[in-house]
Amino acid sequence: MKNIIFLFFFIISPNILAENFQNKVISESFNEAKAKKSKLQFIVISTKAGMFSSDVDGYVKNFSYKSKFDNKNLILRDMQINFMANSMDTDGETRDEKLHNLCMEAEKYPNVEISVAGPLFLKDLKERTYDGIVKIRGKEKKFQIKLVVNKISNNSYQINGSSSWSLKEMEIPDPSIFIAKLSDEIKINISINESIK
Repeated sequence: MKNIIFLFFFIISPNILAENFQNKVISESFNEAKAKKSKLQFIVISTKAGMFSSDVDGYVKNFSYKSKFDNKNLILRDMQINFMANSMDTDGETRDEKLHNLCMEAEKYPNVEISVAGPLFLKDLKERTYDGIVKIRGKEKKFQIKLVVNKISNNSYQINGSSSWSLKEMEIPDPSIFIAKLSDEIKINISINESIK
């Protein structure tokens, strides 16, 4: 395999916005997770036999998102994403077994927690860099993420984020085999759409 790209897409319903809010997404299958508006998606790009590239869609079937929200000043703080490692689904039994057992060691380290303290000002339309922490495989790892807010309408906002992680730095075992090579880079993109009354 050559590259890994994780794409995180979240659409938060306007009726959950409050001083503290949370949202849970529960799916029974890969296809159900894929069909939902709120989704946590990852795409793996691999290179096989040194020349052929392909990508594999994956979804986290069950996850939660929560944050403190200052409705008056339109500020998000203490943003968190939580999911079980064995909820990651690529619609391939062999791939998922390797992902859960080798890469994530899901039985030993069942939870993945991603947090960004913020504050994220929804009125600020400039791209800014934030520090984040991910608890993965039982260890806390620091990362940086770029976030930008786009105002879609008077009451609607889109938050986009991007980050780059390293398998080695995250201490995730390389699942590459001889005919399919994976690069060390993990690219992450986040998209959150929110409507505020």
